[in-house]
Amino acid sequence: MFETDLRLTNGRALHVYDSAPCDDGRLAVVTLGVPIDGLYEAGEWLGIRWISCDLLSTTTAADLAAVVDAAGVDGFALMGHAEGGALALRTAALVGDRVEAVVTFASTLPAEFILTAIDAPVLLTHGLADRVSPPTNSHWLATRLSLPTLDLHPALDHTSILTRAEPALEWIRDHTG
Repeated sequence: MFETDLRLTNGRALHVYDSAPCDDGRLAVVTLGVPIDGLYEAGEWLGIRWISCDLLSTTTAADLAAVVDAAGVDGFALMGHAEGGALALRTAALVGDRVEAVVTFASTLPAEFILTAIDAPVLLTHGLADRVSPPTNSHWLATRLSLPTLDLHPALDHTSILTRAEPALEWIRDHTG
């Protein structure tokens, strides 16, 4: 995993990770709060290039656009957990047609008006036993997105929903160019 600090135009720095710098043959998947340690093998056979950064409470969609620009990536997918899910949706709205697909796990809610700007397919994965981020969040998002897929799991909670990350990667592969 290649690591570097990316200096943003506002003077702040983000610590960035890239599993395959300059490998344009792989689909870039930007992860936001989704641990990828157990996903390396699946990422290899699916041809995925992992890109992520240390998420700070001040990380914005514009910051993530700078990360993918610095990585030389045109099209990419986003995966986010909780606040990372809302950030993934805000980023998809900001960068538009560069985003090929979005996956959220137990997402919190972004502002409603940005959702109409998202044209990419979105997989909303949520555990019905989640007591941190209510499953109604994903239901609400599904009614406001143009291409939603709602993926609910009765026995999973806020953290255990991340066990659905590997099937979500397969969904990304099926929904991207």
